[in-house]
Parts: sequence; structure tokens; C-alpha cells
Amino acid sequence: MPRIKSNIITLTICIFLLNLLSLDLSAQKYGFERVDSVTITVGGLQLDYPWAGGINAAQFSTIHLNNDTIEDLFIFDRTGNKILTFINSGIGSGYVYAPEYESQFPALESWALLRDYNCDGKKDIFSYVSGGIGVWENTSSVGVISFVNVSNNGTTPYVISNQYGNYVNLYVSKSDIPAINDIDGDGDLDVLTFGVIGSRVEYHKNLSVEQGYGCDSLYYELKNECWGHFMETGFGTNTAVLFDTCTVGISDPQKGGSVLKHAGSTVLSLDLNNDGVKDLILGDVSFNNLVALTNDNLGVNMNTSFLSQDTAFPSNTIPVDMQVFPGAFYEDVDNDNIKDLVVSPNSDNESENYNSVWYYKNYGTNTLPLFGHIQNDFMQDQMIEKGRSAFPVLFDYNNDGLTDLFISNFGIFDMSVPDNYRSQMAFYQNVGSVSFPEFQLVTDDFQGLSGLGLGTGIYPTFSDMDNDGDVDVICGTHDGYLHYFMNTSGSLNSMNFVLMAPQLQDDNSIPIDVGYAAKPCLFDIDGDLDYDLIIGEENGNLNYYENMGTQSSYAFRFRSETFGEIDVSEWWTTIGNSVPVLFKDTMNETQLFVGTENGAVYHYDDIENNLAGIFNAVDTLVANINIGPNAAPAIGDLNSDNYPDMIVGTKRGGVSLYMGNPNFISTFEELVTENIFKVYPNPTTGLLTIVNPFNTSIRYQVFSSIGQLVQSGEVKSQLEVNNLASGMYFVLFEKEDVREVLRIIKD
Repeated sequence: MPRIKSNIITLTICIFLLNLLSLDLSAQKYGFERVDSVTITVGGLQLDYPWAGGINAAQFSTIHLNNDTIEDLFIFDRTGNKILTFINSGIGSGYVYAPEYESQFPALESWALLRDYNCDGKKDIFSYVSGGIGVWENTSSVGVISFVNVSNNGTTPYVISNQYGNYVNLYVSKSDIPAINDIDGDGDLDVLTFGVIGSRVEYHKNLSVEQGYGCDSLYYELKNECWGHFMETGFGTNTAVLFDTCTVGISDPQKGGSVLKHAGSTVLSLDLNNDGVKDLILGDVSFNNLVALTNDNLGVNMNTSFLSQDTAFPSNTIPVDMQVFPGAFYEDVDNDNIKDLVVSPNSDNESENYNSVWYYKNYGTNTLPLFGHIQNDFMQDQMIEKGRSAFPVLFDYNNDGLTDLFISNFGIFDMSVPDNYRSQMAFYQNVGSVSFPEFQLVTDDFQGLSGLGLGTGIYPTFSDMDNDGDVDVICGTHDGYLHYFMNTSGSLNSMNFVLMAPQLQDDNSIPIDVGYAAKPCLFDIDGDLDYDLIIGEENGNLNYYENMGTQSSYAFRFRSETFGEIDVSEWWTTIGNSVPVLFKDTMNETQLFVGTENGAVYHYDDIENNLAGIFNAVDTLVANINIGPNAAPAIGDLNSDNYPDMIVGTKRGGVSLYMGNPNFISTFEELVTENIFKVYPNPTTGLLTIVNPFNTSIRYQVFSSIGQLVQSGEVKSQLEVNNLASGMYFVLFEKEDVREVLRIIKD
């Protein structure tokens, strides 16, 4: 049943803090080590980075990560604002997934481009902040990656620009991607972006060189409100109107003129015809194509006009056709020192999510490119990729003693099906050994579930429901219902599912409906030898249906929609997307893991003989997982060491593998100390005073409750956390050989 949540925020926060303080650190915790060594084979070929977690709406940049001479790959996925880092092997487009670098970047939002603004050879970060553009200087040293916010010399979170005689924020919409490039050829980075309300591109010139600072500063001035003399009409087409009269001002901007409301655009500047003048490639929120605008050759930034446009770019090969809002990126991704074109949606809603990274190799030069279409699934073809949201489940399908892997999904974007998403379930058979698992894709659409009209968000749970010796399945779907399939194969090592009970009913003949995003788990929770139902849902609570029937004939009775008093939604939202997994440990005690909307996995125990009580929160930071939203865990023993292993699905449509390792039991909670450094007041509204016995600068890093780096730098006596959202954080202080972690609460 859907639960009506309380809107009394203060009470919710108090309950959250009480739960935090009641964590039983003496309970059994489990250590997990993220690994990529378990192979996945598809069509006879091993995937290069199968466990990278998928890609939906990717933005590409390059950066030096491991101190060699080759630039590595930085991907920012708008889905969940997730950073992905890959080490460049230096051979073709060979990359190695390297998630250890991801937490060393600050928390970023909506869009992120890496550019070297101060000419020190290290790529800095340009990204969205409320009000415009934030800039983080790359302060990395050998072996350590670090960034410091330098927007407006650190005095504001955003870059400012002199506009009409006033210094105000250089506005870029969170739905846009600007061009950050040296437009006028003077060596510093300028900005091209669509205005706040309008269909014309603004040119914000960086005056760093002109003011005598070289290229190491960010001093912007709006120099042109109608750069390139074109306009997007927005009336059912994204074809540009060339030779616009630019009534809002030209080279010396001034207010005035009628404008159209700007909806959303991506802007890429590059030289398409080797004339030294920047041209543009544009994507728009309501269109599936890219438009290339070619500038004239009168000179660099001479207030010139675009002369022509290609509305089916690149028209010499397969043009971009990406359903909605493509974004283009110009980076060398195949190690030939020539920049290529990579295109991906700039939206994670109602857009391509499966074949959503189009790669065009550049057969020309950096200033006279000739693009040839290579593939629609660049990098996605080397990872497990299921579109939107992956839901892994582990169990031995064919009774051979090896744990197999099933992965269902919310859906692959497909305009030809109802709701535009095609939900299905893939089957990966374990073809390894009891100690060394290896998985091989058998089918992407197990038992043809995608064609049964169940809807989106198929999520399975497997058990023998009729006591005939084979395994049946109950599937939850996004509409909140469950569906029972009987296995009629009569064999322990095969399956033939028949839909026996669409919209599964309880013992009162009422369809079981938990609202949205039903994630069922069949488990004998009460020890009476039949399978009960524990169901996660969108609100973040757990629903408990006791099986009042027998091993041969189920009869589910509703018992609770607040099972264990678990609610994994955060205090500021009603969305929690709980995904429960239950198992017995080696001491025959029941353990509960719950995936969450915020990307963390929680661990609970004290379940037996406490079904009407409050479960003990053992760990709210299992494995310090940092994979992005909609974490969906699957638990099993993949290598027969009697220690649980875990595969976690993500909203980006992929999965990550964590092998059980008792030596990796480490959470920020366990690292919390207060011996050398102290902070107050705590909780804080934004400013912390540091008791620092060194009386000199110390390095600090602030991590969110799920282990994501959100702020870093050096401080001495005070630490400002004004920009952090309310919640719990962990601060790591480092000085010489002293490293301490303190917990803080931001009000």
C-alpha cells in the first residue's frame, strides 16, 4: 500500500538523528571491495569495463589523472550528476575504468567541462552552479588530485561578468551547455552561451590578457549579445535565422529589443573550415539533430555573420538523430592527436539511454575536421548497459552450483512502445567455477518478458512457490503491482514461465499495490518454511505481506507498510526507492540490505522475533558506495568463501561489482575521532571554528553521507560550509602524519 508521509520536517529530522545515534557499531558489518576482474562475455568477446555502471547522458572531457604523458577520460553523466574516470591505455580507444579518481572531484551538477583556464597544463573544472558558472582550479600534485573553487576569486560561487556597466553573474541555464573556448585567439578562455531569455548567443570576453594577467584569471565582460548575427526562432524548428538584425545590440551591447524565451541549447565552438574563425555546433532541447553554423573568414572575432548552416550535421556521413536534445563534444578519444566528435543527450528524461553515445571519428584535422560515423554506443558497448536503471538479481538458474546473474531494468528508451520505455530482463550464465565466477550473456530478453505488456520497471524475485521442485518468479513493476509466473518446466535446471496471476492478489482477493516502483523479495521472514513478501517502493518504506498459505499454495496477507520502521528517503523528499534484499548469514541470522534513491546501500539486522519492531541500522554506508542514484543491490556468494558478495545496479543502466572482503570494513562512521582537531558549533548553520593545535594551514576534505567529495581545500581556523545542503557530512583533516575524521551536521 502507498504510505502517506508526514510533512512535519522537524520531526523527520529528529527521527533521522536518533536513527544515526542508534547505529550499533558492535553488530556484524560486512566489508566489500570494488573489483573489475570478473569477466563478462557478450557474443564471444570479453567486455573491457563491464562493471562501470552504464552511461545515459554523457559529457566528455580529457584530463591527466595518473601523471603520465597521455590525457585520460573524464565523463560527467547528467543522470545522477555522476563522474566517471577512465585511464587511457595509449592504444587506440582503449580505456581502463578507474573509479578511484572519482571521489577526488568536487560535487558537480548538470554540466561539467574541463578546460585549462590558467595555462598551467592542468585541466580545471567549469560547471553549473546556481546562478551560472562555477570554476574549480586544478591544484593537483603528483599522486594527489585536488580542486579549489576560484569563481570570482573565491568570493562568490559563480563567475561574474561586466554587463551594461554592472558586475553580475555570467548566467548559464542548468539545462544548457556553454562553449568555453578561446574565441578571440588571445590565449584566455571566453564564453559563448545563450542569454537568460532569448534565442541569441552572448559572447563574454575574458579580459585576463588585456588586463596584464596573462591567461591565469577570469575577468569577463559581455561584448556581444548577438554573436554571429543569428537567431533561433523556437517555432517548431531549430533552423537558424541567419543575418539577424540583432536589435538587442551588436558589438557594444545595450539593453532593449524583443526576445523569445530560451528553452535550452548546447553550444560547441570549433573551426570547421580551417579559416581561424570559430564556428558553432548547436543542439536544442526539443529537437533530435545538430545544426552546424559556418562563420565567415573576415578575421577572428570581427563581429562577423554566419554564412551557412547544416541542419543535418554531419551531412557527409550518418547525421545525428538522437530523439531529443543532443550535446556535442570535441575530444581526441582514439589517441591519434586529432579531436573527434562525441554526441550524447543533454537530458536524462525521455531520451536515448541505451545507444546514447554516438562516436564520429575525425579523418581530417583539428581545424578542418572530416567526421565519419563509427557507432552509436561508444564505451557503452564495453559495459553492462540496460538503459534506465539496472536491477540485478543473483541465484542459481540451472542448479549447477554456480550463481547466475539476472538484470532487469526500468526500460530502454523506445518510442515504438507504450510509455516510451521497453522493460526487459537479461540473463547472464555463470560459466566459471565455484571459486572464480565468469558470466556469459545468454539473452537480453529472458522468457520474452518485454512483450507481455507488464509495463516498465520489471523487478523479479525467484523461489519455488508451488513446491514442485522448480523455481517460479514474482515480478514487480513500476505501477506498483506484482505478477506471478509459474515455472512449468518441471526441471531443476530449466525454466518455462507462464503468467498465472497478473496483478497478484492478497488473501482477500485485493490486488497487491504498493503505489509505485514495486521491488519484491521472497523470503521466509517468519521461519514457518513458506515464502513471505517484503516489497520496496518509491516512497522508501518496506511493505510486509505474510504468507498465510503453505509451501504449495501461497496466500499473502498484508501486515505492515512500515516494516522494521525503515524509511530510506531523505528528510527533504518523499522519494526513497527502497530495494530490499534478505539473506541468512553463516550464523543463520537474517540480514537485510536496502538500496536507495540517493545511491547508498543500508544494512539492517535484529530482524528475527522483531517483525513488529524497529530493525537495527548496522551500516548506512555499506562499502561507501558512490555509483549515483537508484542503487539496487543483489547479494550472493559468488566465490564460495562463505562471505557475501554484492552487485549493485544504477539509474544509468549498469552495474558495479563488490566482492566480499572482511579487510575492507571501513566507513566514515568508524573513522570518526576527535583527538587532535575539534570543530564548533556542531550542528552548524554554515561557519565552523576549528580547534587547530598546529596553528597553521591544514588540508581538509568534506564528504557527503554516501562518501562523495563535496568540498576540499586548506584552512587554518575557520571552515565555511554555507554551500552545502542540510544533512550529515564527514570532514577529513590532514596535517603531516595526522589524519582525523569528524562528523558534522549542517542545519
